[in-house]
Amino acid sequence: MKDQLWKKEYERQGIPSSYRETPTKAVAEFVSFLQSLGIETGKGIDLGCGRGRNAFHLAQNGYAMMGLDLVEKNVLEINEKAKQENLPVKAYCQDITSPWPVQKEQFDFAIDIFCYKHIVDKEAQRRYRKYLQEALKMNGYYLLNLASDEDGFYGPLLRASPDLARKLIIDPYSQISSLLYTLEEIVSEFSDILQVIEAKKVFSTSPMYGKEYTREVLSLIFQKR
Repeated sequence: MKDQLWKKEYERQGIPSSYRETPTKAVAEFVSFLQSLGIETGKGIDLGCGRGRNAFHLAQNGYAMMGLDLVEKNVLEINEKAKQENLPVKAYCQDITSPWPVQKEQFDFAIDIFCYKHIVDKEAQRRYRKYLQEALKMNGYYLLNLASDEDGFYGPLLRASPDLARKLIIDPYSQISSLLYTLEEIVSEFSDILQVIEAKKVFSTSPMYGKEYTREVLSLIFQKR
């Protein structure tokens, strides 16, 4: 069911990640962050990789990338493009709340750009964090981006929330559910396994379903304890 909703969303191209080819700004900045630490090569995993724009940007900058995504078409396109461009990117089709096809401490870093927010079951979230902790090397980094509860598009949807205590919202266009957070809430959610290195709000304007909205995104970098 969930994979079909996402398949339709990528066909509709209502949200920027469904059609943009360039990497998100946070990922471009994350490359600079890694390079400033002298990490110019290594292995990374893109969780909810979509059509691969962020994984390919990292691969073009010297990192070997794995991607996980629910939409089979996305995965097939990524693997074909990686082959054509001879880039170290390999994608797999699966739910990120199911066991990942990885070895323990395999990755120097992981990125999640607007994927974690769509895990609305607390037990599924716990599994995700467990797989993340196992997959990261000691002192590995984790970049997380997700919508603030004051985001211009998602925030107003709280007025129709079916579970306001958890800040559960349902996108009226795609029918895809997600959770909204404050910086403090999302830092707390990962605090048992990761140490926050950077946590900030990023403001911008971007189109959602053909209309411009003021966006408020939470951007965080964590490090495995």
